[in-house]
Amino acid sequence: MDIYDKYIRTINDFPIKGIKFRDITPLLSNGDSFHQAIMDLNKQLPTYDKWDKIICAESRGFLFGAPLASFNSKGIVIARKPNKLPLVGLKESYDLEYGKATIEIPLGSIEKGERVIILDDLIATGGSAAAMKRLVERSGGIPIMGLFLIELRSLEGYKALGIPTASIVSYGLNVGDFIQVSNGLHHIGKFVRKIDEQDIEVEYRDKKKEIISKKQIINVVQEDEKGRLTYIKYRD
Repeated sequence: MDIYDKYIRTINDFPIKGIKFRDITPLLSNGDSFHQAIMDLNKQLPTYDKWDKIICAESRGFLFGAPLASFNSKGIVIARKPNKLPLVGLKESYDLEYGKATIEIPLGSIEKGERVIILDDLIATGGSAAAMKRLVERSGGIPIMGLFLIELRSLEGYKALGIPTASIVSYGLNVGDFIQVSNGLHHIGKFVRKIDEQDIEVEYRDKKKEIISKKQIINVVQEDEKGRLTYIKYRD
């Protein structure tokens, strides 16, 4: 079991019924796992001379953005909730499931031409990350990538950003994902739909379809335009 399987716990039906909440508090409270998470995020960053600052969202984004910025001797831009900053430069609103939220950045925190990493602990639908991207652009900066500890794949938040994204831990499947299958009709199939909490439907290259258990999934498979296959660890 790796540190993320061990120290990120899933809380069912929180904050509302039907939601699987990925709780990172055990990871944060363990020194070794928190350090490993920072190092794993750091490995995803561009080379030192290709970026200038990190913008991160209140409040869990601060926990990862601050040590990363300090470790790389870079600046940090804190995107805060309303009425928290003494001098507000810009603000952006974005949609929530119920209502709207707003984030604000300090006056003069991003200069024209600065290359900025958009960071948060988790990307779901991508609303808050896209709002940070707009703040960077409106400031004259250049958003160059999104970086997240956790990605909820089924919500496809990367589409809201439209820039390269990276995450350390992924949960779930996107429709159309290729998966490596154990004891199926073939070794690799395409995720078609969720049947229930235990089973999914897959379609193989010969167009045959099969209902399999999630326990049969070995890895998520990504194929590039040249046919090269790479793997993402599957977590439900």
